[in-house]
Amino acid sequence: MDVRLLVDAPEFWDSLQDDLSRARTRALVQTFTFEGDRVGAALGRALRRCDAPDRRLLVDGYSLLYHSDRLIPGPSWLDRVLRREVFHTHAWVRRLRDDGVGVRFGNPVGPSPLRLVRRNHKKLLVVDDVVYVGGINFSEHNFDWHDMMLRVSCPEAADCLSDDFDASWTGRPATMDRELGHLRILSLNGRGNPRGFAPVLEAMEGARRTVDVQSAYLSHPFTHHLARAAARGVRVRILTPAHNNKGNLARHILESGRRHGLEVWRHDGMSHLKALVVDEELLVAGSSNFDFMSYHILEELVVLTRDPDTVAAYRERVWEPDRATAHRSRDDRGLGLRLGHTAVRAGAGLAALLARS
Repeated sequence: MDVRLLVDAPEFWDSLQDDLSRARTRALVQTFTFEGDRVGAALGRALRRCDAPDRRLLVDGYSLLYHSDRLIPGPSWLDRVLRREVFHTHAWVRRLRDDGVGVRFGNPVGPSPLRLVRRNHKKLLVVDDVVYVGGINFSEHNFDWHDMMLRVSCPEAADCLSDDFDASWTGRPATMDRELGHLRILSLNGRGNPRGFAPVLEAMEGARRTVDVQSAYLSHPFTHHLARAAARGVRVRILTPAHNNKGNLARHILESGRRHGLEVWRHDGMSHLKALVVDEELLVAGSSNFDFMSYHILEELVVLTRDPDTVAAYRERVWEPDRATAHRSRDDRGLGLRLGHTAVRAGAGLAALLARS
């Protein structure tokens, strides 16, 4: 088994293009968002050129409702740029289907609140015997954000996650907890996620020295477990973007840091990266933002590894450079932070209720 850490979209895209150009059996792409901009078009061209007989693109139904983080059926539709991008997205879907590429939009949006929020948040690619997992979606604004993917070359892992892709493709997402070599792979289907996240929470509860987290959207119940770790004397550091596209979650992180003695470090630029390291020995990565939506409702793919080389690569190529350019937030307080914190806790409670309905 060979695991490579790919930091940011250009490195990921160069690797993926190379693998797609050499694919001979399968090219399976699962993404939360696919948009008909330069990034979506580049993926479309790569899939059309690919010689693999099994070429499929699975996109969450979210992409039919939102583009570039904007609601399509609303005032944003007056924007000609947005309308053109939506038209291009559907044109690319027709083009791919005409060329023999299977395309599906999973989890259709329905009128009930649960049908609206129950999303497949996985980012998974299986190309022959190679697997990619992580946080990068196929849209320009996602490609511009700081993020990472893991490239795993392993026939057994590829077969395992090909089955996971097929389950989502048929609308019957499965749960999985599988150990392959030095990887533990968790697939969460949005039902019973708290049980699925148990290995991650157990690792946090077992931390002896440090827990380091990178996430823009970190929230309850993960912040609760970080607070418990800090109360035991564990050093907890949170690395998050200074300019967050979800303001209440940013406020919740700052308020949690103030209340529970968590170190919050903020860096410039938007980071979509999500990773957690316990005692500098265990790396947790994948599609989960370690937020309440992941914990209760979303379909996610999470990887745990104690492989020293992979953990060291993350710390040397991501954590240390990002923390070196960040500044520590100290004694942040105010009504805005408290209100944002309260709003997130309320959202977590609502998500828990919806998950049980």
